[in-house]
Amino acid sequence: MARSKHNLTMHIVEDHNEVLEPIYRAIGSKRLAFSGNTMLHFDSHPDLLIPSDLMADNIFDRQEVERMTSIENWIMPLVYAGHISTVVWIKKEWATQIADGEYVFMLGKDSASGYMRCSCGEPYFVSELLYCPADQLENAKEIKLIVITYKSVEISLSSIADVLAGLNKESDIILDIDFDYFSTRNPFSEIYSKSQLGCFFTLYKFTEESTPETSTPKRVQQLDYLRKAMKLVVNKKMGGDDYQDDDCRVELIESLVDEEISQRGSADAGLLHEHGCTFDTSGLPHHVSTLPQITGYISDMFRLLSNLKVQPKVITAARSSDDDYCPKDQVDLIEKEVITTLQTLYTDLDVKKHYLDTNS
Repeated sequence: MARSKHNLTMHIVEDHNEVLEPIYRAIGSKRLAFSGNTMLHFDSHPDLLIPSDLMADNIFDRQEVERMTSIENWIMPLVYAGHISTVVWIKKEWATQIADGEYVFMLGKDSASGYMRCSCGEPYFVSELLYCPADQLENAKEIKLIVITYKSVEISLSSIADVLAGLNKESDIILDIDFDYFSTRNPFSEIYSKSQLGCFFTLYKFTEESTPETSTPKRVQQLDYLRKAMKLVVNKKMGGDDYQDDDCRVELIESLVDEEISQRGSADAGLLHEHGCTFDTSGLPHHVSTLPQITGYISDMFRLLSNLKVQPKVITAARSSDDDYCPKDQVDLIEKEVITTLQTLYTDLDVKKHYLDTNS
């Protein structure tokens, strides 16, 4: 029997970047418009970074895009391909990576490097070296980003309704939910001690200059130095060549590495540097919710979506539990309650749990 064109599918994956495949399939089957779509993104994280090594000219190579993307950077390739033009990030108060507001900027190919970059001067992008002036971007696409901290149904409804009212009638809606929206961990707080976390924050904190153009070269120098110094200190501490440097940051790096070796018997310079880069602005959010709070947050989402009277063309969801962003002891409950809630709202909802597919 042919499926009704009104049938709605919810795709549940483990890692959030895995929703790319069902989104691509929905576009290919014409259940979702090829361009100009809007994403309602419920998440404790923006997921709006840009794959730093993805060449812009490869944007329509699906295998390459899926290979180069991760949980923090899967949305922007959809924007550059033209599939999404508006992202509404709905977050809770513990997520502070980008301030509330409306941001309109360009995403394009950096004429100097060939990589995707954006013209938004927010620290979230500049600290990751993803900023590029608009006049240096080729094949640029405009993105509208609306950031809303959920406060109440009434306040959030008004903000989102205004956004949706201004959309092109041809724009389809992708409803995207990360289960860590309801309860989230900072996994690094479980891995590192308080003193190590303090070292990371002091070493890697991003200091904003007067303009993105002046902030970027200083950030490049900071990260280059830390990457090299971390490698040399780890090598020294693991029995390699001696390393001397009068820079005051070396003492912090040595303290960080000494404790790492003491706790785990060894230290990985590349991993320490990679983790350090997550401490650039506000750090990762951490709010493990109680079960009554989770129930209340899901109920709030239901009332918000029901009042919006929006029928999404596809629903994507991520468990985010394998990497501990959503607590493992809560994720199954959250999934069950979210599915029940959405099935009440969208009676024709078909749920596909892709994370159970051992062949995926």
